[in-house]
Amino acid sequence: MDKEVIKSLLEVLNFEKIALSIALLLLTWGVLYGIKRLSHLLAEKFPRRRLLISSIFPVFRLLAWVHVVTFIIMKILRPPGETIMLVAGASGVAIGFGAQDLIKNVLAGILILFERPFRVGDMIKVENYYGEVTNVGLRASRLHTFDDSIVTLPNSMLLNNGVSNSNTGSLYELIEVKFSLPATVDAGDVKAVAREAALCSPYVHRGQTVNVLVEDEFERAFLTVFTIQAYTIDVRFERLMASDLTERVKEEINKRGLLGREPVAEALSS
Repeated sequence: MDKEVIKSLLEVLNFEKIALSIALLLLTWGVLYGIKRLSHLLAEKFPRRRLLISSIFPVFRLLAWVHVVTFIIMKILRPPGETIMLVAGASGVAIGFGAQDLIKNVLAGILILFERPFRVGDMIKVENYYGEVTNVGLRASRLHTFDDSIVTLPNSMLLNNGVSNSNTGSLYELIEVKFSLPATVDAGDVKAVAREAALCSPYVHRGQTVNVLVEDEFERAFLTVFTIQAYTIDVRFERLMASDLTERVKEEINKRGLLGREPVAEALSS
């Protein structure tokens, strides 16, 4: 079987075909790299269309490689059907045992690109990882976390685990900022302060609804928990918005003396 495969391959392959195939693959890689750079520039120039522009390239890249590889096989190499069957049979066992994980990741990558549970620019959480999707490849996808780390996750892991998507293709994301105060505080005054802080923040999308929720809880003492729910104008401003709202609320509560001499409880954001 091996001798037949080698003989058939030698009949199909020659220097001219190999050189032309390599040149076409390199040309495709160069064109795709240029398109990727152009998409990054366009995404930065038109921030309101950033997610749409960024999400198109991964699908385009997959389709481009499929067409190029098919063209090389069918138009340049043009192997006989018997040769294809021999190569597939000879390599099937080796691929099955040696590249199971790779095949799983590639198939998962194709499903992710077409089912689109998330796309480039989305804020997702997978197990203990949370960040912005910066790349969706065939083998793995990359997240940019808020501590400026790049996390590479195999696609099979993303497909087999629950993925929490915070914005699903939208620039806007609902952010919750929580802070706890003594239960004796005037809830109406604090709600007014929290709402004013959200409406004054440069990171809050004023075209969306701003809500302030109030609930009581007991943790060593009776507390009132206030939750600001507002949309950020860009998912990348999530932490900046939470920090800005926390600072504004604490400053205004202390300025108005709503707690008397007691300091404002530490705010928690999620």
